[in-house]
Amino acid sequence: MSVDFDDSLMPPDPFADDPEDPAALFDDEVDEPLSDDERNALREDLANVRRFRELLEPRGVLGVAMTCDDCQELHYYDWPILVSNLSTMLNDGPVPVHEPGADPDPDFYVPWDYCAGYADAADWLSRGPRTFRKWGR
Repeated sequence: MSVDFDDSLMPPDPFADDPEDPAALFDDEVDEPLSDDERNALREDLANVRRFRELLEPRGVLGVAMTCDDCQELHYYDWPILVSNLSTMLNDGPVPVHEPGADPDPDFYVPWDYCAGYADAADWLSRGPRTFRKWGR
């Protein structure tokens, strides 16, 4: 399915030719291409999100809760939004703006560190039984 947008059907830009256009604040922003380190970190995050989802979604976890750097409030990100945003950034596209889910229930979202710890424990347990040694022996 494709969607074509016909600009002629859109209302005129109310700030056209206005030197005080608020959007002008964004015109000078040019995103630098991702460095190899940034690209690798995004690939790792994407693989982690997919693993977290595989493990936690069947248990009722809908996504990740993160503190926003701008407003210092918790934001709730569903698994598909995380996958989409990370994939878009890897493909050098702008991250799409999205509205948060309507009234997300915080009980169904967990912090990133919880996801990472859960995945580590699941991987550790999948390796089979262990014997524990006391420290110093």
